[in-house]
Amino acid sequence: MLNIALVTNIPAPYRERIHELVYEHFEGNYSVIYCAEREADREWKFQYGKYKKEILSNVNKNAVHNNTKIFSVLNKLNPNVVIIMGFYPTMIYSYLWTLFKGKDLVVFTDGTLISESHLSIVHRLVRTIIFAKAKAFVGPSIGAAQLYQSYKVEKHKFFRTYLCVNNKLFSATPFDEKEYDLMFSGQFIDRKMPLFFIKVAKGIKQSRGKCKVLILGGGPLKDEMLKLLNLYQIEYSYPGFIDQNELPLYYSKSKLFLFPTKNDPWGVVVNEAMASGLPVITCKEAGVAGDLVRDDFNGYILPMVEQEWVNKILMIIDNPLKYQKLSDNALQFVKQYNAESAAKGIIDAINS
Repeated sequence: MLNIALVTNIPAPYRERIHELVYEHFEGNYSVIYCAEREADREWKFQYGKYKKEILSNVNKNAVHNNTKIFSVLNKLNPNVVIIMGFYPTMIYSYLWTLFKGKDLVVFTDGTLISESHLSIVHRLVRTIIFAKAKAFVGPSIGAAQLYQSYKVEKHKFFRTYLCVNNKLFSATPFDEKEYDLMFSGQFIDRKMPLFFIKVAKGIKQSRGKCKVLILGGGPLKDEMLKLLNLYQIEYSYPGFIDQNELPLYYSKSKLFLFPTKNDPWGVVVNEAMASGLPVITCKEAGVAGDLVRDDFNGYILPMVEQEWVNKILMIIDNPLKYQKLSDNALQFVKQYNAESAAKGIIDAINS
């Protein structure tokens, strides 16, 4: 009988239901090992799913990435299939454990060619060595499949497991009932480009005379963001960090979701936006680009040029028929990105 252990960094609310389904499928012979309970910069509050789990440490920056307790936990669980999510030292320890114990290894990464383009020769060598032992490969996106292929992984060894949210919690509202023109949700850090978002909002205000935005999240750029919003006299709402259960209410009040980024393997906030019927504008550096976000179908993929974003937003907002088509497509297309499909990818990889 199969006994499976998945090793990952921290719990994530959007993966809890997936773990439950995999646990149920293998009749309880599936455990998730978390390196730490949470990272210091994560404010997630959610309820764990019903599955077996081990947490190696409480909040500890080093423990998230480098925790030798993994050896004793793997010895205790004694899985014959180990899934590693990433290539931090703890995951490498897990790989070594499978090597010495003669167990099967499955590699799971959210990475893409773009998100891993900056890696050093050493990082690439580590992946090459680990991939040589792995029996199956899991990832959420077309980009992940391309990444594996760049390491000569055979296509039939790749299994897709979607990144998803509970689409049923979100719902669309009529355009005329939406309070905000633009929405941003994410960490206020340089990589997420919140200042670019504000400059785009400034361009909309200059063109239309007004622009009201909704901003969710937090981070080191908060003060600078609020200063710019006030300087440009952009009307905004900043409720701060929002609990997962309250998110649908905020998305439903917005017309468009903007997802600029310098590097993002996916972007679960885009799932949330589309499940609320919001067209999404993003860039090629986002994992969702060309995958969940399809150009001129449910959103747009644009270069990081402020005026191009402004022009596209104006075209959408001032064209009710175009907006409705994009919105309807977003709402329907995101339905295939669900927990059942995501769990099937992991189950098929294990069974292979």
